[in-house]
Amino acid sequence: MKIDSSLVKKLRTTENWSQEQLSEKSGLSLRTIQRLENGGNASLESIRALAMAFGIDSADLTLNEPDLPQTPLDAVKTGLYEFANFSGTATRFEYWWFLAFVVLVTAVAAVLHERVNQIMVLILLLPFLAASNRRLNDAGHSPWWQLFWLVPFGQIVVLILLAQPNPEQPTQA
Repeated sequence: MKIDSSLVKKLRTTENWSQEQLSEKSGLSLRTIQRLENGGNASLESIRALAMAFGIDSADLTLNEPDLPQTPLDAVKTGLYEFANFSGTATRFEYWWFLAFVVLVTAVAAVLHERVNQIMVLILLLPFLAASNRRLNDAGHSPWWQLFWLVPFGQIVVLILLAQPNPEQPTQA
């Protein structure tokens, strides 16, 4: 979840607390406080702990997340527009539709001509790796797992990790 880091800093300075004091009052580590004040993502537990320390509602600390892609076309657009964004998150819906687009485009390019296929693979490689990074971040895994793409049968491991849900969001029944 995105946290309003400027509000956290403002509340901390209003209370005249150092980061160490906020760490003690909230029960979070100093490193977590520093990361959150620098705009990092926060778990639901961290947001609740900060809200209790400040005596405010936890909803006041979170930022409204942008609307998630609603259609497969939106997911593909997001994947292409955020080609250089290796941080952040990507939902399963967004990632799998973008992967389907990449597979479809490279398959059509392979049918057309070998050179066209090579060019399309080079063009789509960076957006694909960025989307995979964001998906692994969302699933709570390190993006370094992508190195398994290079290992024989390692793709299976990566695909399993990419298919896992976000651990902070409840699954829909």
